[in-house]
Amino acid sequence: MLSLTKRQKGILLFLTEASEPITADWIAKEMGISDRTVRNEIKQLQINSNRLGIHIESIRGKGYQLKVLNSELLSKKYSLLLAENNQSADTYMEQEDRIRYLLKRLLLAQDFIKLETLEEEMFVSRSTLQNDLKLVREIIKKFKLKIINRPHYGTIVEGEEYMKRSCLSNLIISNRDIPLIGDALQPIKGEFFDKIKELLIRKVNDYHLTISDVELENLTTHILIACKRIQDGFIIDQMGVQLANEHEFEEKVSMEIIQEVEAIAGLTFPRSEIDYIIVHLLGTKLLTKETLTDFGEYDEVNNLVSCMMEQLKTELNWDFYEDFEFIKGMTLHLRPAMNRLRYDLTIRNPLLIQTKTKFPSAFEGAVVASKCIENYLNKEAGENEIAYIALHIGAALERKMGKQKKAKRVLIVCATGMGSAKLLFYHLQNAFGSDIEIVDTISYYHLSSYELSGIDFVISTIPIKESLGIPVIVVNTFLEEEDITNIKRKIVSAKNDTKDYLHPSRIFIHQELDTKENTIRFLCNELYKQDLVPKGYAELVLEREKVASTCFGNLVAVPHPIKPITNKTFWTLCTLKSPIQWDEQRMVQFVCLLNINKGSTGRLNQMYQQLIKIIEHKSIVQKLIKSDSSEEIVKTIVGQIHH
Repeated sequence: MLSLTKRQKGILLFLTEASEPITADWIAKEMGISDRTVRNEIKQLQINSNRLGIHIESIRGKGYQLKVLNSELLSKKYSLLLAENNQSADTYMEQEDRIRYLLKRLLLAQDFIKLETLEEEMFVSRSTLQNDLKLVREIIKKFKLKIINRPHYGTIVEGEEYMKRSCLSNLIISNRDIPLIGDALQPIKGEFFDKIKELLIRKVNDYHLTISDVELENLTTHILIACKRIQDGFIIDQMGVQLANEHEFEEKVSMEIIQEVEAIAGLTFPRSEIDYIIVHLLGTKLLTKETLTDFGEYDEVNNLVSCMMEQLKTELNWDFYEDFEFIKGMTLHLRPAMNRLRYDLTIRNPLLIQTKTKFPSAFEGAVVASKCIENYLNKEAGENEIAYIALHIGAALERKMGKQKKAKRVLIVCATGMGSAKLLFYHLQNAFGSDIEIVDTISYYHLSSYELSGIDFVISTIPIKESLGIPVIVVNTFLEEEDITNIKRKIVSAKNDTKDYLHPSRIFIHQELDTKENTIRFLCNELYKQDLVPKGYAELVLEREKVASTCFGNLVAVPHPIKPITNKTFWTLCTLKSPIQWDEQRMVQFVCLLNINKGSTGRLNQMYQQLIKIIEHKSIVQKLIKSDSSEEIVKTIVGQIHH
């Protein structure tokens, strides 16, 4: 049986995702290990490569590239490797897997477990186990749970049943790649999960409810855990709030769901378990279309949406007051979100990483908006919830841009203004649609007497020597690729002022800094010395970092203050001698501190788009990290953005 270590799987993942050869040095930096280790692990992978249906080629001076020889074999083996479902000693070579196993084992245990039993099950020494248990303690502390050791009896998790289930669901939901809590749920796994899911889908359709796929999966998982725990004799404590009186509709749906689940599982649900399901229905968007119109004037959600719009207007100058689609979408989203946060329900957003990288400015807006929730509930919203809010803000920004995008008024000039002009007219219509409005088609001889005041630019098939006071683009009658690119540039007409953002005095090369905090404090201190930022600026940047990591992958981080505060917009760049740990998963070696003018943040999106052009390319980032002068860095960045 083929068994790879977590490290080898990680390397394999990098190689399958890379479109160009990738160096051991790069992989080492991203994974936080030495390049020698990477080379050794790749040797091991090369030995196993035939069994994986791949060939790992070593290209001199360029690095390693993965060639797929048998895609069917690779996808089969690959999914097996990622599923990590081989319950053999190899599974417990990695600490992360051991932690998961311990959590699952202890949370589902019906009695004390002796440490010797765990050692035997996991093939590890006592000292390794003690070490792992320390981390397990840290994790369960977040759920107000603790591990108790009793001499001669063993170890047990103590705390509320509700919290044990929250911790379990968090473990499953955030690790879709592992089988549903392994063998522990054997009696009611697989087929049972599907049956519950089908039943929920039926209810959703019967009652015309709105619910997303992710929420459906989560709800199914919670019901599955409830069945397992009731089966083992663990009943949830009374919720301490009279839910049914306030939520008659949710109770009705809950009762129907539970009756069917009882029949499928052969179990009886006590009253407290019914309340538990009601809470979970409140935590998903199980709302009928009709209830939308029942929002009261003093509804907390209405107040929160107003607060969010106010924050976005004040801090980012985004006005969504007239965007009723945004107001409705956010209101719909916030009702269940508030319940999730109130009852400590965990929800995972599968689009978290994509949202942060593809819609960075919307994500920043969501960070600003989420402050309303934090102040109201006195607890953090968390990255997953923030990413959901970002999707609503992103859509609103798109609508805003669409309205603002006025068609450019264009005048076509040809030698005679006859046949060829018509051809060009259709070509332009085809290529640009509603982005341009062709006002007129004239011959070159009529140009001097033409009133140009309402025209944005001229497209001409012949060179125009005299200055018209507006831009002129000379094209071929048969519009070519290069012509289209030139016109596109004019349509966007965004002043590409990357150079204005950059200055050698704000570029720091090969710095020896060892932590994220030290790096941020160093950069803010340098800016303070240059009189560009106020005192205490670093605290604002660290506060933003606490909400959600600003690492974009590819060894790049883009920190910035929680709100725009400087008098102008500029970037501060820093390359590090060696990579540092930025968040739990990722290393960073190139830092771009964004300082945004407090008056106008309309540019935020454009600025992020320019940055993404750099961040997306490993080779560009690598070049920047190796650069020995500020000038070289500016040249690389400007070159890439204008590319």
